[in-house]
Amino acid sequence: MHNKEYKYEYKLKEKSSEFISHLSGKNILADIISGSVREYSVKLKAIDIGVINLYYSPNQDAYKITLQEIPDEGDKLIIQNCWNELHGIKEEIIYKDKGIEIDVDGSYRKGVTSYGAVIRKNGKIISELSGIVEAPLVKGSHQIAGEIKAVTESINWCNENGVKEVTIYYDYKGLEKWASGKWKTKKAVSQEYYGFMKNNSLKIHWVKIESHTGKKWNEYADRLAAKAADGHKQN
Repeated sequence: MHNKEYKYEYKLKEKSSEFISHLSGKNILADIISGSVREYSVKLKAIDIGVINLYYSPNQDAYKITLQEIPDEGDKLIIQNCWNELHGIKEEIIYKDKGIEIDVDGSYRKGVTSYGAVIRKNGKIISELSGIVEAPLVKGSHQIAGEIKAVTESINWCNENGVKEVTIYYDYKGLEKWASGKWKTKKAVSQEYYGFMKNNSLKIHWVKIESHTGKKWNEYADRLAAKAADGHKQN
């Protein structure tokens, strides 16, 4: 039987061995699944946990893992944290997929400010919000006005639908800082936002993420905002 040698097999096995060793230090036993090596990927079996898919991108000379073959959310978090620790990645976000979660984003494209929000319940999309922010409301703040509008529209949706507690994932830190009063509100748009949030009774868990880092729902919200802007320009 002929065993095919893949171009990046050595690199995949080398990274796998490094990760397996790191997992071992956390008392997690893992090994490469026999015959699982492909051109850009390999599968690892973590005992009593599940299968880890490890990928290599030659264009970026970078590795990543996916955990869709691990059934338990807690185990996914453990494995992802081990990977992040190995590579010095801090504050990597894994969505809880529990309760109401919302990713918000704003956009400023060719003079048009827009917003997007994707609302999920237990990991499933239940609503999408998007639109443009009219010029008088932008007041020179461009994309920030879109970020703020995404939050306020999301909160309005929660209030209209009887939601009492929500987790909001955001990439512009001013959203939480202004809402909590930790940042001074120097412009009208942030002052209005602070006033809105001060009168809000919704319990909010804020989660800061880095923008454009491949977070599925953040990218989804970004696309909603972009589509809203593009649709407005075509009219």
